[in-house]
Amino acid sequence: MVTEVKQYGATFRLDYGLVYWNSRLEHEHIRLVSLFKKGDVICDMFAGIGPFSIPAGQKGCVVYANDLNPDSILYLKTNAKINKVEDYIFTYNMDARVFMQSLMAVPDPETKSKCQFVAANCCSEEMVSGNEHSTSNENQNDVQESFDGSSMVNTSAKRRQETSNEGDVACQEDANQTKKRNNKKVKSSGPLPVKPWEHIDHVLMNLPASALQFLDCFDGLVHKRYWKGSLPWIHCYCFIRSSESEESILCEAQNKLNAKIAEPIFHRVRDVAPNKAMFCLSFRLPVECLKEETEDHIRSVDG
Repeated sequence: MVTEVKQYGATFRLDYGLVYWNSRLEHEHIRLVSLFKKGDVICDMFAGIGPFSIPAGQKGCVVYANDLNPDSILYLKTNAKINKVEDYIFTYNMDARVFMQSLMAVPDPETKSKCQFVAANCCSEEMVSGNEHSTSNENQNDVQESFDGSSMVNTSAKRRQETSNEGDVACQEDANQTKKRNNKKVKSSGPLPVKPWEHIDHVLMNLPASALQFLDCFDGLVHKRYWKGSLPWIHCYCFIRSSESEESILCEAQNKLNAKIAEPIFHRVRDVAPNKAMFCLSFRLPVECLKEETEDHIRSVDG
């Protein structure tokens, strides 16, 4: 059950008896990673053994990768070393909601310089959520302007058109470039970011069976006072059955976020059954999800 597979120039070691892997999703992995830019900060909530995280690291992105299954994290760390991107991937073994809350928590002024969350990468095995049982994430399947309203909408529309017209070409170019980088360790262009509560570019939710249920963690997650640049893109995988529609899925997502999603993008990944298909719902995190600091809180922080 222990084997190695290769995709887009990356090598993945895994045990089919302990972790999830689906080679049919190779094109989807390439498609999504082709949207990332070197230096982007990626948050992978259900990382598995790294089908998104590893190629993102090879591209020069900094990745915060989490999975509830300790075996997946073990193989993710192994694969990061095999592909020479261990300096760019920070792994965590936590419940996804706890992981996001910890990642985006603004530390107290006295401890902010200690960069505790990044340092926690060294002992991530000890960081487990209140869920005592650690099981495999089933069906693991596995874009910078200010949040000025008009700017965000215009940029979003432009990016959507570019993605539609150039997606396949970008995927192929990205795959070719990754193969060339496979035997070279990614060179750092500067110090790694240590303040994820100030900026993240993309959040991946590659757990189609239940990822929609985790969208509620984004309501009030980002602190408006500290956030810099554009709000992150959320890529949430889901299943749509014949009795459902994109509109019904969008409605469910908005209910979980407690905010309206502007210009959602649905990408059909593949059919998994005669009446069931996997989709990726991508959208910019709504401004309404930002956490407003109260006057008393701001006064206490400023001292």
